[in-house]
Amino acid sequence: MKKILSLALLAAINICSLTALDFVFKLEPVVIFPREEYMSFAPGAVVSGGIDLFNLLTIGGEGGYLYEKPSGDNQAINVAFGGANLGLYYYPISRLYIGAGGAFGATTYISQLKKDGDSNSKTSFSDIYWRAFGELGFRVNPKFTVSAFGGYASFCADAGKESFLSGLYGGLSLRFSGSVGNNTRSSALSVRVVQDSVVYPVYSAVYGTEPFGTIYLRNDDGAELRNVNVYFRINRYTAGTKLCGSASRINRHSTMTFPLCADFSDEILKYTENGKISGEVVIEYEFLGKRMTAVESVVISVNNRNAFNWSDYAGLAAFISPDSQEIATFAKDVAGITRNNLYTGMNANLQYAVGMVEGLRLIGMNYSADTTSPYNEYHLSDKLDSIQYPLQTMQYLSGDYDELGILLCSCLQTVNVPTGFMPLDDDFLVLVRLGISPAQVLSNFATTDGLLIDEESESVYLALSMAALSKGFTASFKAGSEAVAKCLTSEDVFYEFIDTTDAWTLYKPVAYSNNSNVTLPKQDALVKNIKAAIQSYIDSDIEAVIKRERAAGNTNKLGVALVRAGRYSEAKREFQKLSTVSAMNNTANILMIEKNYTAAAAQYRRVLEKDPSNKVAQKGLENANSKVE
Repeated sequence: MKKILSLALLAAINICSLTALDFVFKLEPVVIFPREEYMSFAPGAVVSGGIDLFNLLTIGGEGGYLYEKPSGDNQAINVAFGGANLGLYYYPISRLYIGAGGAFGATTYISQLKKDGDSNSKTSFSDIYWRAFGELGFRVNPKFTVSAFGGYASFCADAGKESFLSGLYGGLSLRFSGSVGNNTRSSALSVRVVQDSVVYPVYSAVYGTEPFGTIYLRNDDGAELRNVNVYFRINRYTAGTKLCGSASRINRHSTMTFPLCADFSDEILKYTENGKISGEVVIEYEFLGKRMTAVESVVISVNNRNAFNWSDYAGLAAFISPDSQEIATFAKDVAGITRNNLYTGMNANLQYAVGMVEGLRLIGMNYSADTTSPYNEYHLSDKLDSIQYPLQTMQYLSGDYDELGILLCSCLQTVNVPTGFMPLDDDFLVLVRLGISPAQVLSNFATTDGLLIDEESESVYLALSMAALSKGFTASFKAGSEAVAKCLTSEDVFYEFIDTTDAWTLYKPVAYSNNSNVTLPKQDALVKNIKAAIQSYIDSDIEAVIKRERAAGNTNKLGVALVRAGRYSEAKREFQKLSTVSAMNNTANILMIEKNYTAAAAQYRRVLEKDPSNKVAQKGLENANSKVE
């Protein structure tokens, strides 16, 4: 028997060492008001103790005493009782306590009665009792609550068949609580952080909404926490304190989880090594009606600023930023020169792509294989890659295929030319969205071969090869078209197309900047290269369109193609064969290009005579008249 008790005690000690065990002790002065006519009110007291479970339930035992002196009798009755009790309680607000419960057990009645002439003889008997109660109180502090309670009690006789002493009762309850075990510690709150992945600085703009781990907050204080707000910050590496989550209530010895998010600042892009950074979890909460703040230090694992994992190709979009100051300086300068030399009627996005490629070529941008983490190897593996930001590539004037593509995409996105990209085994394609529908392709190109056509979004992209970037637009376009054609016709080639704007919905871009100067191309040289590249495009594609439309006898489309080729006299002759309003407007537009403003105004008037509400002619006439004046 002793061995069994010893094992039970050892088991209890081990359980307490693993977790906290809450206990409750209550002292209750009480008065019962019997419903029996021959009984008078009976004062007494109840002492109880038990364990507290789930911050809601108490289970334990009790013992008590009542002093009853029946009416008209000189002899008192002493009532001693004890049994098991069960209680429920709740704190609707921090200091308001409400509870209910009951008890059941055995009772003994002892009375000094004259028996057989012996004035000192005692009469006693035992039976059962039960009671039920409700209580309302004020929590003075986490360990002490004062309550008023009332209920009904029945002390029985004759094996529970009759009521000996029963009725309403009430009193005052002094409730004491405490804890024993491993979790009763000096620190009332404990915080633990588990990262789902190491922080990648390139995704710093993502972590504001997408968590990179979980915060575990445990409350081992003496009372529940209310209106809890959990924040995270890392000194200078965050722009401010980020709210990670809120909870209306955290009970004692309960653990709640919150997403680990951070509002990283641009300083994180200066972190150049893989390592760890100290951060802080800030907990704001109410404790017994008082607002409090706790700060717990944690350690976060962070990769260097150039780190990238190829598990999701779309993640590269985070490197493509339209907001880098230095990249914007270069891109806007090139776009301005290109805009001043745009070919009328020719696709503008194509011409801006020509300008960017030739601009990068003129400043000496070249392909340079990364010997530490080569693109050809790393983009097909799960190894940690290192990728340059656009500004770094611009400053180094070299980069691997992916880095050249990221730079070109950034330049085009900066001037509102939408892009996409396609990593291939031995190349990296930048895709330029042309802003035309699939039905318009053959009005701009010799063939659909080599173009990427997204039927779902009705978008058309031309491809530029980064392996041929240093050779200029014509070579890059030719190599890109061949690569796309191979992807679309060969089952052995794996490819994944990512639209930059779509990818930004998940991988928000970051702007790496160091307030440096960038090299700009010479204007004369850039204009010369742009014209040469455009002429090559005219020779290879627009001339094919002209030949096709002439053979088809489509006069209007032929005239448009001639305009794109810069052959304005021929275009006018084609439009003049038609008597449609559209053809007449096209003729007037050509006259404006040729700066023959008087003739253009006359042509617009002829359009308005035929169609007085024609808005193209109205605006054209206004412009022509302003030039004449």
